[in-house]
Amino acid sequence: MIIRHLSELSRADLPIAGGKGANLGELIRLGLAVPPGFVVTAETYAEQARAWLLAEQLAAPIAASNWEAAAATAAELCLRGALLPAVELAVRDAYRELGAPLVAVRSSATAEDLADASFAGQHETYLQVEGESALLLSLRRCWASLWTPRALGYRAARNIDHLGVAIAVVVQRMVQSEFAGVLFTVDPVDQRSDRMLVELAPGLGEAIVSGHTSGDIYHLSRPPDAGKPGAEGPAITDRARRVAGRPAPSDALVRELARIGLRLEGHFGCPQDVEFAFAGGVVHLLQSRPITTLRDVELETIPPLPPLSRMQRRMLESNDNDRFPVAPKPLDQWGFGMVLPALGHTLRFAGFAVDEAELHTPTDQVWREVFVPPRVRPTLRLLALPRTVAASLSHDWAGWWENEALPRILDVCDSADLGAMDDAALLRRADRIGDVLTETLGKRFEGIVGQAATLLVRIPVVFAVGRKRAPALMGDLVSGLRTRTSEVNEALFDLSRQAVGAGPEVTRPLRDGRPDALRESEAGRAFLREVDAFLAEHGYRESTGLFLSATMWRRDPTPLWGLLRGLLDATEPPSEAAGLRRHRAALAEVTRALRFIPGLGVAFERIVERLRTAIVFRERSHFDLARLFSALQDIIAELARRLHERGHLPVPEDIFYLTQAELRIWLAGQVPPRSEIEQLVRRRRATYAVVNGRWQKWSFAVGKQGDAADLLRGVGASSGVVRGKARVIRDEHEFERLRAGEILVCPYTNPAWTPLFTLAAGVVTNTGGAVSHAAIVAREYGIPAVLGAAGATERIADGQEILVDGNEGLVTLLRTVSAGEAAHG
Repeated sequence: MIIRHLSELSRADLPIAGGKGANLGELIRLGLAVPPGFVVTAETYAEQARAWLLAEQLAAPIAASNWEAAAATAAELCLRGALLPAVELAVRDAYRELGAPLVAVRSSATAEDLADASFAGQHETYLQVEGESALLLSLRRCWASLWTPRALGYRAARNIDHLGVAIAVVVQRMVQSEFAGVLFTVDPVDQRSDRMLVELAPGLGEAIVSGHTSGDIYHLSRPPDAGKPGAEGPAITDRARRVAGRPAPSDALVRELARIGLRLEGHFGCPQDVEFAFAGGVVHLLQSRPITTLRDVELETIPPLPPLSRMQRRMLESNDNDRFPVAPKPLDQWGFGMVLPALGHTLRFAGFAVDEAELHTPTDQVWREVFVPPRVRPTLRLLALPRTVAASLSHDWAGWWENEALPRILDVCDSADLGAMDDAALLRRADRIGDVLTETLGKRFEGIVGQAATLLVRIPVVFAVGRKRAPALMGDLVSGLRTRTSEVNEALFDLSRQAVGAGPEVTRPLRDGRPDALRESEAGRAFLREVDAFLAEHGYRESTGLFLSATMWRRDPTPLWGLLRGLLDATEPPSEAAGLRRHRAALAEVTRALRFIPGLGVAFERIVERLRTAIVFRERSHFDLARLFSALQDIIAELARRLHERGHLPVPEDIFYLTQAELRIWLAGQVPPRSEIEQLVRRRRATYAVVNGRWQKWSFAVGKQGDAADLLRGVGASSGVVRGKARVIRDEHEFERLRAGEILVCPYTNPAWTPLFTLAAGVVTNTGGAVSHAAIVAREYGIPAVLGAAGATERIADGQEILVDGNEGLVTLLRTVSAGEAAHG
């Protein structure tokens, strides 16, 4: 394809759009202000280069490292060679479609803007380009800039194959900016991770980027959780005016830029270098790329992924992408150390042998590319698995939970004055919570083993309705359940009704994304008391998995505010009655088909009912187990505060870059010098950015691949068919972007995401299965859902029209969207 609109692109499109083009597409998907435009793809450059025989003519000078000769040869071809007619026509048409405005023409190499090399300044940018002839000349010059002596030397120093690099070209409408410049989310000059740096000047930002002028310098603080709606925002701590009397933007606009920068840092997983323009009181983003100049220290060792057995791979594909959507930080291993013994107990209970050393290998490593389940070996006990599953289904797990497990959880998590405890007492409290977590979780897993009965249920279902309809009917059989997740969602919906009933003094701050403004009115303060009551009862909801570093709603209600904003326009959610009707209809259909085998229909009904009970138990116990993680997070937050006040941590949140062993040693008084601590944190932050990137790539790689360009396959987790506009929501900070009637497309879901189903007309996820949280709630709300559609968030454009078939497990990509539709969607 010669031309791709920016609104069609994402990070996954780096091979065709280059680093700059792919990142701009990602910014548009985040709903941020990006000037509209298009990309002349790297494939187009490659085709044109082949027509010019460029590689053949450059082979000799490149082999001799004669950069000047190679550059001269490339320039002659790029600037004077005949353009392919189809390329010239496509560029002219795309420019006219954009309105033939003044444009910026920017190079975007396929090795550009990566985490380990930014290529900043290596390729050309042309501004204020007007007219088709000038655009085509600028395109040629961008292609030629791939082969300048400077670019050739830069690639050679980094061992990058010259002939393996292609270049795309970004064409964007010019922003006639009042001010422009560059934001660094971490100060790269003083190597300080606790503050941000902005350099800006009146007019276009290219003068600053190219070094032709000096802008005014702003330093801003980075308080914990800054950048999240409702949290304390970055504050300007000092500024240096380079030219006396020169105009300056408002402080509010600079702080808004900083908040956007922190959001981008969180999204891309590493500190960002952001080019921007201020125009009409709006922050326009022109580029975002990793800051590579922070790498003054080497990355820590990342162990290679070990060979995986077939069973390990299947376990990984079925669970971990959904449960662990992001990579854990070093201190998160503490939590894994509590969970892994329970996992080992469960595997042995089911009939497998587990090597104890291998079970603990993950927690012995600071870093890993993906969570690898331990290798298991079947034993003779595995032959008794059907009997084990039957016994598990027959056991009263709900009674055990209410009478034994939950009282222990509530006792060990009882309220306490953490600030009055010394360090040793806090650690003892954490260890007691960990002991209860391990023991309770192991016993709970015995109850969840009963869900293996799903395989037994599927056999008669396939016999009754055929393999094609079986997935949808399996979903209907477990519809209409009253779970802890549905109770929380109903309470949240009721809270949104209270907001609507309170009038504009409450709804206006919610719609504006300013929950702090609720304190300005009596109605707002009354509503805040209702929110506090909701969080006290229902606030044990995790954001990105049960990680110690992933705060609950009760500590960080940012996702809650986003959900409330969306629910203001929601209608009454469906009752359980619809789900129960689907359940009864599915049960009747299967039992009718089984009536020729005496007793089989009755046995089938009994197993289905026990399976439904097991799912309800799983949902309830999951919620209560989150209390233990929440209590641990309270302890860690208190320890982080102390270490920060003692001058040991640059910012409190840096505690998650320590290991459990390091934390205990520090609290015992053996603290390294501050300079070593800052270097450790910088090294770990940089390493985490790489690890998290690999984690995400692995999560995508293990999914299903090879679908047609306009088709995605997944699991039909909730029956029905719906056609509508896709809204791509990548994390909990984007909840408020979903509008009623849109189709939610997201990487994964956990219980915290499911209130969005009140608004959604359908659901599509990258990961998940028919008995996941998302599937249960989607069936309850009667909306079609296709889960486990690998790559959905990359293949589906925000605002694109799609068809979701929950019966077949298919998603069809229909009409694409224009840049204007995406921006105003």
